Amino acid sequence: MNERQRLQQIMEAEKLNAKQFAEEVGISAGTISNIMGGRNNPSLDVLQAVLNRFRTINSDWLILGIGAMYRPNGDGPQTALFDIKPENPQEQPVSTPVSQVEKTPIPSVQSKTSTTPSERKVAKIVIYYTDGTYEER
Repeated sequence: MNERQRLQQIMEAEKLNAKQFAEEVGISAGTISNIMGGRNNPSLDVLQAVLNRFRTINSDWLILGIGAMYRPNGDGPQTALFDIKPENPQEQPVSTPVSQVEKTPIPSVQSKTSTTPSERKVAKIVIYYTDGTYEER
């Protein structure tokens, strides 16, 4: 199985068409079209983008064709953020609405200085994007 076939297998497992896959990974639809059509092989940048987006994919499998498609702790296609793994592996995972997830209280943080909250100012904001990039402001 070559890299193109492995990308196709990821799309099938994640239930994505080529356009949706390209959007998820952050590459152009033309790039994925050229790869799927056999005109180009996926570049290292494309493979890295796939691995950044689909964190449960086994990199050895994607790049070298060695091992299982998913990492041993990945357990298959990525699902909703709040899916909970069952204690009994025979059972199917159950999605838990955010409102039902236990809320852990955030511990209070004591300031190292004697400033009051009104004297504090925001020093930095970091924005993380789905394509794995970030921006600091």
